[in-house]
Amino acid sequence: MDEYSKFLEELKQKADVVDIVSTYSQVTRRGVNYFACCPYHIEKTPSFCIYPASNSYYCFGCHEQGDVIKLVEDMEKLDFNGAIEFLAKKYNMEVPQRSGSNMTAQLKKKRDRLHALMRDAAIHYYNNLMGPKGKAAREYLASRGLSQTTITNFGLGYSIDGEDLIRFLKEKGYTYAEMEEARVALKSSRGLYDPQSNRFVTPIMNSNKNVVAFGGRIIGAKKEGVGKYYNSMESFIFHKSNEIFGQHIVKTLRNIKDVILVEGYMDVISLYQAGIQNAVASMGTALTAEQARIIKRYAQKVYYMYDGDEAGQKGMLRGVDILHAEGLEVKVVVLEDGMDPDEYIKKFGPKAMKDKIYSTAIPMFEYKIRDVEKNFNLKSPEERGAFVKSAIECLKGITSKAEAEPLINYIQSKANVSKDALLELFTALQNGEEVKAPRIQLSIKNDKYTNALRFVLYAAYGGVDEVKVKDEFADCIQGEDLKTIYENFRANIGELTLDDLEELKDSNPEAEAVLKIGREVADKVAKRQYQDSRKFVLLTSLKDKQDQLVLQLAQLTDPNEINETQVQLASISKYINQIKQGKTEA
Repeated sequence: MDEYSKFLEELKQKADVVDIVSTYSQVTRRGVNYFACCPYHIEKTPSFCIYPASNSYYCFGCHEQGDVIKLVEDMEKLDFNGAIEFLAKKYNMEVPQRSGSNMTAQLKKKRDRLHALMRDAAIHYYNNLMGPKGKAAREYLASRGLSQTTITNFGLGYSIDGEDLIRFLKEKGYTYAEMEEARVALKSSRGLYDPQSNRFVTPIMNSNKNVVAFGGRIIGAKKEGVGKYYNSMESFIFHKSNEIFGQHIVKTLRNIKDVILVEGYMDVISLYQAGIQNAVASMGTALTAEQARIIKRYAQKVYYMYDGDEAGQKGMLRGVDILHAEGLEVKVVVLEDGMDPDEYIKKFGPKAMKDKIYSTAIPMFEYKIRDVEKNFNLKSPEERGAFVKSAIECLKGITSKAEAEPLINYIQSKANVSKDALLELFTALQNGEEVKAPRIQLSIKNDKYTNALRFVLYAAYGGVDEVKVKDEFADCIQGEDLKTIYENFRANIGELTLDDLEELKDSNPEAEAVLKIGREVADKVAKRQYQDSRKFVLLTSLKDKQDQLVLQLAQLTDPNEINETQVQLASISKYINQIKQGKTEA
């Protein structure tokens, strides 16, 4: 047995699984074994059994099992080597090198030295912030709404000037060459200087909670030729594409269901201050596969929320495929008016931010289709066909028709293409065949409900004497073209004429159908025709809504939801009776 194998055996003997589990959950002895509430899932009654004799565990609830090393891997979100180092440090053991050469040992020694330098630099920056010279920086952070707890948990600090850190690290015994290699010092014609000068500083930590880099933002007014932000250059211990900011916080959270991915470290800090602790940042718009793999250690679902500006949205379009390729469930949060998360929180507050994330997030494939949709005029048959081609191609990566069906329904609603045709295109995509744009022939519905709705719209544009149409049909409209006609009416109630409807004919095929159905009705019966059409449209729509709520009610278990649904049903029934009795006539 080689030295490393002997070390592993000794480590497994020394690393007491009961001791390790107790750091995550309260442990109680039962006979020769121990029990705890499972650290892998939420439970009230302990079902997590610990076996000291074999240094292993098994959960009778979620069926997780393993040894002490696997437990550390899962709880600390580390790979095998990281778990070994974690346990070795805890039990004061030295990890031997697997290689016979000294190269690995030398690299480890160098890495440990630079990690120590960065830790000391972070402590010094923090002490500067808390000291007399950090007043301006503290006031700035206070203006950003950051509490002392947030400042401490993220280890925020302050760089006083270009020379202060250099002097401090030299006094601690670090060489100038080591400072340069860690990128905390850069060389100029006047000597070494700290590039974070006059900035508040945010340490960037890796998965083992080692400081590997710093991000800084200038305090006070920006000087000419001086960048507002400065992020550490890559170094022996820092490769931006392999790190995720905020994981030192996220990895301490237990049983989290999702991770929120943002662009920058200030977004993470602002979300944390707002009570949203499960956020990490890619520190830029170019998300990498390695960063996606790191995120996957913490949760299977990602809420992707980059800035609302053009660069942020383009970054998300690139990143969703990378996340999905790693097996993550991805939902996209779109912020309005080019805002970033920090700005959104300041304008609308923490609760609105949580609601924005968890109530409005769009599944990634739908987000991609909506982005494609913006590039086409869906009133044109030719462009609808081109849209269908691009939209179906957005579904690449979906393996089953069941998963694709809601998205195909969405495409169908926008393009007015048969579902069978869309399913054929999706099958072609799955088989690696070329997806061709379908030839779209506009089909105008001719059913009783649609014709009644058309006559209502004809009246809304002043087509029926002595009738003033009320805005009460928003939930009754079917089809994008009819919706456009109705929304135009809503925006100009009482001001539109049939001439306005004529102007819509070139861009909206339903405008001609509305005019046609209206002109077929004689003036002397037009008012009665409107009343009958209105009644039929409203009652049909309300009855459909009523049926949907009845089905929902049968599946509900929450008392509050049941009560709310019953109230809605009562309201609809009352309105239906009023319409039947003629009590709501215009």
